[in-house]
This record gives sequence, C-alpha cells and structure tokens, in this order.
Amino acid sequence: MSRKYLIFMLALLVLSANASAVGSTDLSQVKTITQTIKLYQGVLTFPPPMWVNEVKDLGNSKFFRDQQRNLFTLEQIPKDQEFDSWTNLYGVYGFYLPEYDMKRFINESLNALALGCKVQTKSKIVNAENGMIIMTYMCKDLVDPLVVNGYNTESGFLFMSQVDQSFAKVYMAWRSKQEYMKTDKWPMNAETMTEAVERMGKIRYFKVD
Repeated sequence: MSRKYLIFMLALLVLSANASAVGSTDLSQVKTITQTIKLYQGVLTFPPPMWVNEVKDLGNSKFFRDQQRNLFTLEQIPKDQEFDSWTNLYGVYGFYLPEYDMKRFINESLNALALGCKVQTKSKIVNAENGMIIMTYMCKDLVDPLVVNGYNTESGFLFMSQVDQSFAKVYMAWRSKQEYMKTDKWPMNAETMTEAVERMGKIRYFKVD
C-alpha cells in the first residue's frame, strides 16, 4: 500500500479504537472501531465492514471513492475481491437533495436497487427511530449484466437518515447463488443477520452545530 494512499485514507477516515477483550464473538466484547466522515450538512459515524474487527484489519479492504456536487460514494470490498465481481460490499453514500423528504429518499433508494432485479424485490423495516431507518433488502434474481460466476442474488441491509437537506445511506450487501438459499452456503444466516443488525444499529448521522 503506497504512502500516498495511506495518507488519503487516514485523512478520510478518523479511526478510534476502544480496547476490550478480544476473541469473543460478541461485538461488544471485541475492539470497537468507529469511522467518521462529514457528509454535506451532517456527520456520519459508522462501524467498519464485517470482515474488519481490529485496526490491523483495515488493510484487508479495497476502496472506491467518488465525489460529485450532490453525491458522495465510498465503497469497500474484501481485498481478495474485485469491484466488477464482488460478493461482499459495504457502501457509504451521501446526498444533498434540497427537494427531497425522507419518504421520497427511501422510495427512490429502493427503486434504484430494484432496477438491478428481474423480479419483485423484498424489503422489510428492522428498526426505525431517532430519525433513522434500517431495512433488509432481497433480490432473488439479478439482471443478467450483474450476474458474475453464477452469483445471481443480492441481499443486504440499508441504513438511511437525514440532516436538513442532506441524506446518508449505508449499504451492507452480499451476492450469492439461488441454489445456496436454505443451505449453509447462504450468506444471510441467523448469525450474520444478528451481527449486521448490531453493526447497523451503531450508525449515527447527526448535525454538528
């Protein structure tokens, strides 16, 4: 990893680690990492992807970043994957949309995901409080251009929140094969879902006066 790249990532992400017992599967008992980034009128604090549990694991990711006038994108995948064939994605997105309200933002976020699906997508609210919403998402049959190596499904969790005319979205997603559903190869098992919901529940988007 180049020195220039390291400086860029450190400037982008403010990391804090609180040491506690390591080795437990309980997230509250492992080292906690918080990433912080300013997204338009708000500040987003969020945990790292599920393949990162300690600061030393941060090097196990590949990053894609894009900044436009009204849209910010920061996506991560495991280091051994590629962005055109990922099976595990963690995306952080910021939007400045003065003409939107939260309902419209949620609807259009789900509609954008649905464009990549051949069939009716499924979503369900997991939690909605304090101005934020966490949802599950499921597409059982991706459109052909998105299918690589037979991985034709996409499932995940969405966090969405609003500060004034700005919106934040965090997307934790997996791609897998239809044939893996209801088998031990399916990524959205009970353990994964429990950890994902716990991590998503740690995300905050707030205004700094």
